Amino acid sequence: MFYYLISFFILCLYNISLTFADTSSISRSAHRKGNVTLGGLFPVHEYGSPQEPCGAISEFRGIQRLEAMLFAIEQINDDNHLLPGIELGALVLDTCSDDNYAVEQSLGFVISRLTSSSCKCANTSSADSPHNDNVFGVVGATLSSVSVHVANLLRLFQLPQISYASTTPKLSEPSFEYFARTVPSDSNQARAIVDILQRLNFTYVNTIYSHGDYGEGGFREFRRLLKILTAPDDELNVIQKKQTRICIADEQRLYRDATIPDIKTMLQTMFDRIKFDVQVRVYVLFLTKEDARKLLQAIKLFNGTFQPVLIASDAWGKESSVVINGETDEIAIGALTLELVSIQPANFDKYFNSLKPDLPAGIIFKNITNKYSKTISSRNPWFNEFWENRFGCNLTTSSTCLNYQLNETNWDSKLQFIVDATYVFAHALHEYLNCSSLSCPNASLLDLDIDGKKLFQLILEKTFTMPDSRQIQFNSERFVPGHYRIYNYHRSYVKSSSFETMTSPYEYVTVGEWKIDRNQNGKLNLAIDSIVWPGTNTNDVLPSFKTIPISRCSEPCRVGEVHQFQGDSCCWVCTPCNETSIVTGSAEQERCEPCSLGYWPTQNRTLCYKVKETSVELLSAIALIPISLSIIGNILTFYVVILFYRKRQTPIVKASGTELCFIMLGGIHLCYLMTFPIIMRPHIVTCVIQRLGIGLAFSMMYAALLTKTNRIARIFESTKKQGRLRQQYISPRSQVAICSCLIMVQLLLSLVWLAYEHPYVDMIAYERLVMLKCHMNKYSFLFSLSYNALLVLICTMYAVRTRKVPENFNETKFIGFTCYTTCILW
Repeated sequence: MFYYLISFFILCLYNISLTFADTSSISRSAHRKGNVTLGGLFPVHEYGSPQEPCGAISEFRGIQRLEAMLFAIEQINDDNHLLPGIELGALVLDTCSDDNYAVEQSLGFVISRLTSSSCKCANTSSADSPHNDNVFGVVGATLSSVSVHVANLLRLFQLPQISYASTTPKLSEPSFEYFARTVPSDSNQARAIVDILQRLNFTYVNTIYSHGDYGEGGFREFRRLLKILTAPDDELNVIQKKQTRICIADEQRLYRDATIPDIKTMLQTMFDRIKFDVQVRVYVLFLTKEDARKLLQAIKLFNGTFQPVLIASDAWGKESSVVINGETDEIAIGALTLELVSIQPANFDKYFNSLKPDLPAGIIFKNITNKYSKTISSRNPWFNEFWENRFGCNLTTSSTCLNYQLNETNWDSKLQFIVDATYVFAHALHEYLNCSSLSCPNASLLDLDIDGKKLFQLILEKTFTMPDSRQIQFNSERFVPGHYRIYNYHRSYVKSSSFETMTSPYEYVTVGEWKIDRNQNGKLNLAIDSIVWPGTNTNDVLPSFKTIPISRCSEPCRVGEVHQFQGDSCCWVCTPCNETSIVTGSAEQERCEPCSLGYWPTQNRTLCYKVKETSVELLSAIALIPISLSIIGNILTFYVVILFYRKRQTPIVKASGTELCFIMLGGIHLCYLMTFPIIMRPHIVTCVIQRLGIGLAFSMMYAALLTKTNRIARIFESTKKQGRLRQQYISPRSQVAICSCLIMVQLLLSLVWLAYEHPYVDMIAYERLVMLKCHMNKYSFLFSLSYNALLVLICTMYAVRTRKVPENFNETKFIGFTCYTTCILW
């Protein structure tokens, strides 16, 4: 019921359009009769204006593409093994690159489908009307915006549609269930552009895109991929995450009715928004051919003060019509453009160049041998207009206009995809009718409505072989994967003896290619050294063109600096880390992290490596001096010990206290020996020896001195008293006991220190150097030595009190001197 209501509405709408519209313009269609008809949509004319949608004739996107479809149909009809016994017809309409006009024209396909069934309409039942043909599918359209509008109409009637040029990702949505295309989606093209930007280290770019599904769809996909670059790793199922981040500095939409001065103002606004310290030279363009042409004309108005690097999508491609010869060639120098890789259909050049216009008065051409030229008058009503525009003549007034001959060498890049789409429909219909290579037993089904749903299912499921033996198969998003060729627009050049000099003419030079592998990963091959960049006068030598421009927000941080981001993930301030820290974390979360003790940053400041631990080597110069002095001191001390032992019975030795002297000499000997554990490689054992030995050596010396001076003081003070009382604890044994008690106090303090503060090996880090030493808290060490200091002070006091003893006991003077100097040094 819904289908019939829609059909009735469409018929009424079409009748109204026939009533009020210019019937001469509507009747203009390229028509070839056949048993079944394939529709076609091509921009035969450029866009005109809102009042007059059709403008000038379009040679490449219009006439060449239209003839490519007719050429493919002739080849199919000449193939006895494809649709045998069935002649394929065509009904081709002009879209004029206008959405609304294209939908109005596409009503003809719907009407043809309706009037071919049992439902007839008085106004459209004429046998001579091309719209009575049973259109089973449509090849087209060119512009994505046109395809979107037409697809929304055709899907209501289950009429399959295959585009040869519409690339917006929007058309892969499930709502366009009867739309397919022989070209890849712009999602692949956006990936290719991102890879180019990363390879050239362009991290901050401006973007300009056309209003409509093509420009807006391409830009949305481009922006989505840039966001993925900063996403977590588990979200990177479309594009490989790389080091280089890319940000959009500014984005502008270009409307179709924008004038060249309007575009110049827009560019000036984008330029003024850039900060003085930011370098943005790259402009990524998702523009239609017409918008790209106007953009170049607007850039020319800057008179050389504005020289951007343009990276353009496939709508520009290799189109010579974008770059107006002699006007914007200089402006386009250095532009990088993408275009789908395609091959020229075999024999199409001969076919096209042999075409002739139809004579107004029915004059028959002579000497025309090409079999296709005889059908021109009935198939392509726009060919005469193209001929007159191409050669600047008039067929109705000038007989010489017929004498020209086409000799085309520049071909539209989408011709292969038009031929592919036409052959896909033919092969699918072949399968639908269960045809063999000899016959089609179900050809009677053509008298009925072809089931568009079943036919489109065959299109998506089957693999089709093209005339050049290529295999065509649609993927899950209903397009045929492809790859892109990258062009650089500049003058050609030749090598001289010393350098390369510029020559003319301007041309598109292949500098790279972008492909998708089996794992859906993009692979870019780009010959950077072959790219000529804008910004230098064309009379200069070529090498000056080859410096890659800079397009970034901030200068790269040096080694050992972290990024402090300011809004955009491509704009930052570099903050240096100290020399012992490394840079860690992701790009947006970088931080300075100090290396652990005993480690030092690597040269690139990303890792810490363990520094070789060093200590004083026993054979080093710095160690040999104290070791030598220690050995000499030990030898002298040992000599004195022997001397004292041999002279122990002499009055002088006895008077000095032999036992205390030996204890004192033992302390001196121990003091010299402490040089070795101090210099040796630190270890827990050597650390314990240092803790105990230093204090013990001092206490042995000063305890013996204190005991001796105390004994002398008590003896001579008692002689001054009446009665001369005998002093106690002055015997050698008592003196040794007293001295031992004083030494034990120091030993006890050292043990307490060991228990309170366990010894361990400490590491002192210097630049790329770690020194090992026994950890020793300075306050604890002073506490340990404070007891010895007390012994020295008391000993000094006794030395002062005994300074006037008789001459035989005047060693107190030497003791006093020793105590005084010790106090000064400590």
